[in-house]
Amino acid sequence: MSERTRSAGDESVGTDPRSGVAEAPHGLTPHRDDVEPALTELCVGTSLRVASMEFLEAAVTIVQQAMGGSDAHAEDGAVCLRPSHMAVVSTCNRVEFYLAVETDTIDEMIHAVRSEIFQKAGSSVDLDSEQLVYVLRGSDAVRHLCRVAAGLDSLAIGEHEIAGQVSRGFARTVNTEGWNVALIAMAEAARRASRRARKETGIGRGRISLSSVAIELAERELESLDGKNVLVVGAGKVGRLACASIEKAGGAVLTVANRGTERGGALAEDFGGYAAQLGELSSLLQDSDVVFATTGSLEPILTLDLVAQATRGRAPDRPLIIVDLAVPRDVEPAVGELEGVRLFGLSDLRVVSDANLEGRRRDVGLAEVIVEQEVAQYDQARAIRRVQPVLAAFWQRAEGLREIEIERLFGEFEGIDPETRSRIEHFSGALVRKLLHEPSLRLRSASADGHFHEYSKVVRQLFALDEEK
Repeated sequence: MSERTRSAGDESVGTDPRSGVAEAPHGLTPHRDDVEPALTELCVGTSLRVASMEFLEAAVTIVQQAMGGSDAHAEDGAVCLRPSHMAVVSTCNRVEFYLAVETDTIDEMIHAVRSEIFQKAGSSVDLDSEQLVYVLRGSDAVRHLCRVAAGLDSLAIGEHEIAGQVSRGFARTVNTEGWNVALIAMAEAARRASRRARKETGIGRGRISLSSVAIELAERELESLDGKNVLVVGAGKVGRLACASIEKAGGAVLTVANRGTERGGALAEDFGGYAAQLGELSSLLQDSDVVFATTGSLEPILTLDLVAQATRGRAPDRPLIIVDLAVPRDVEPAVGELEGVRLFGLSDLRVVSDANLEGRRRDVGLAEVIVEQEVAQYDQARAIRRVQPVLAAFWQRAEGLREIEIERLFGEFEGIDPETRSRIEHFSGALVRKLLHEPSLRLRSASADGHFHEYSKVVRQLFALDEEK
């Protein structure tokens, strides 16, 4: 075929220059086993923005118990539960289930998560009327995940830790039988949004972790931590972040209390502090000026009786500042009613964080634009991913018919010279390309516009793509 007879559209589908074979569009592997089921992305979750701390910690407790009560999973910030195609991001601010499920099972999966987790957490409330649980679908679910990873939906806007928590949650899913292409793509979109938001905007500047905001709150109460005795209860990830923030503030005398002496001792040594056991809490509280509770134990560590006994006889001008960073809470709420004790929780940290946000409104807006860009890129990739198997089968069927007819033609006319044979090959390949080019473009467009399933079904039926050969 001469260059004059080739249209611009021909270049998009490819041709073997030796045979003129009409090839499928680049990247398509025409095997019926590659057909991806119609998957819809879901986010079913709750957070402190819509629910009370009591409801959230009940949900977190149920998740931990489903994982066998492992604190290690809770400290990592994200866990993976069954059913398959599900990842769970569980942090101090949220419990969210991310799924990619076949379209005809959406309602079933939403009901399963709501009934098995959230309805048990709020057994006496109407989830719908109270609006304690949100459900996001498709691009809305992807957008929410990207905002979470970028720190735009955190108590401390722009915090860094949440990106790692999201990443670990999806990594666990990929390492189990519960992964699929859509979940991998969601995780990648979230990673890009997080990385770009911190690289291209100033959203990550300043004190923007929960632990650093907690330090700021304590400093406001005591004017300074210089020379103060600061106790960190728990030696997990949150405890380590708290120790790092204490070290950065400088001047405090640090003690780390943990159930296991080896882990607590290592953490204390890393930050130049002292190590203690949880059994020593009563005496430790007597000497402390500030306490950061970080264990996330299923049962409160700092009970009313324990704190009341430890603070009995405490000087009125020496308040005990307790900041509870854990979910479930480490401190019984009644502790805050004790004389001389000032108890702060995550909602109090939000007030401090919001005050710090005023100078970063522009950066937040820029980060939101980045999120929208990543969602658009995800949507485009999803459209291509969904249409590829159908296009591949479409082109494979056409090429198969072309080859059959070419061989039949060559069999009828013996002695065809190589040049003529080549011209016929090129002609037939060009004809197939021209015939399939426009339908292929329309199928891609239909996928991007959300009508892929209808078009795909029609194409498969018209060209018998699902029939066994």
